[in-house]
Order: sequence, then structure tokens, then C-alpha cells
Amino acid sequence: MNANKALSVVAFCMLTGAPLAQAATLIHHYDFSSGVTDSAGSANGTLVGDASTSGGVLTLDGDGDYVQFSSFLVPTSGSYSVSFFATRAVSQGSYTEVISQAYSGGGFYIGTDPGGNMRASDAWGSTGVAFAAPGVMTHYALTVDAGSNTSSLYVNGTLAASVGYAYGSGTSGTATRFGAQFAPYGEYFNGTIDDVRIYSGALSGNEVALLANPVPEPASYAMFAAGLVLVGARAWRRRMQLKP
Repeated sequence: MNANKALSVVAFCMLTGAPLAQAATLIHHYDFSSGVTDSAGSANGTLVGDASTSGGVLTLDGDGDYVQFSSFLVPTSGSYSVSFFATRAVSQGSYTEVISQAYSGGGFYIGTDPGGNMRASDAWGSTGVAFAAPGVMTHYALTVDAGSNTSSLYVNGTLAASVGYAYGSGTSGTATRFGAQFAPYGEYFNGTIDDVRIYSGALSGNEVALLANPVPEPASYAMFAAGLVLVGARAWRRRMQLKP
């Protein structure tokens, strides 16, 4: 799965001429195909309560379940990005969190308020963006660009809200959690979470769109082959032009 997604990105870049080098660097990645294993770094998580991983998703029942890490995964300052797929099992009518870290008043989190609207940190508690209806798997991404002093929230690859401030988080308190708020709060998420990615650096809108709508895996191989042909043709033309 990971290799195919990476191949899709390579093929896309080759065909469009987009650079392979990205401003954002993937530092943590969880696809839940083998527990809560970090395929990009070394920060593996621990399942708490009835939390489980099956079929490549993290499943939580909203009753004391979450994933606990031993460190802060999301950069506490500078530019960063957080991307994931999630779906609610029900409309909980309470505060819930997909990811969190730190402490009240200086914390980082992405979740919902009792009305089902998204929150993105203590400093951006009212985004005006609705979380998708129960049962609808949806892609969400938060990008924070310290250079432009901008924080942006995307839903299914489309910009949904943006503010002129680069949100960070405190450097103490509770280490990162999936599916719950930092201590002493619960705010447990009832639903499934998949493909959590954390980047150092701000993803572009196009990069977020590609994460939300990856090139279909079978097509990616054809695109990769076509990209190789295109690169070869360009190299041949250059050689012909250099001939005396």
C-alpha cells in the first residue's frame, strides 16, 4: 500500500513536471496495517482500552479508547502538516478529538465541538468547518506555514478555512494521542481513523489534494511506465540536439 502510493506520487511528478523534492518532509506515518507502527519514523503507539487495528484502520468506540505515544509527534513550532482519513460512527454531541498533545490553554488538537464543527487547537477553536456526517470516510489536513504566518484546514483536498496565524503547541503536558484529548480530559472519538501522516513543513494545496485523492493503484504503474518513456524521449532529444 505504501509503495503504491509513493509510486503514484512519483508518476504524477514525472508526468506533470512537478519537482520530486518537497518542502514538507514526512516524519511519522501510520496506516494501521500492522498495529500502530510508524513506517516513516520510530514512534510506535500503544493501544489503550478497546482500541483495535483491523483491516488497515484504527477503530475506537468512544468509551475510553485511544492510542498513546511516548513523545510529541507534531512539531511544536515552525511549519508542519497533519493529514488523516476519519469517519464518525455516530454524532456524539460532545467534544471529540482525532489527535491531540500538550495541555489546556497551549494544546494542539484536531477534533469536533458538540455541534459537530471542527476545532484545530486551543487557538483555533471555531473553524466554521463541519466534520463529515457519520459513516462517511473523509480526508482532513491541517497545514501550518510559519513563513507566511498561515494555518489552513482542508477537507477532501479542498481548502475549507484559513487564518493568518501559525499555530503551534506547548512543549509540556501529555504526549500525542490518537482518538482522545490530552489529560485530564477524555473527549474520546467514536469511529475509525486511517493513514495518519505528520510532516515537518507545510504541504501545498496540490500535495494535500493528492493525499486526499491518490492516483488509483493500477493506473499508477501505467503512469510510471509512461513517465519513464517520457523521460527517455526527452533525454534522446537532448542528445540529438548536442550532436555536431
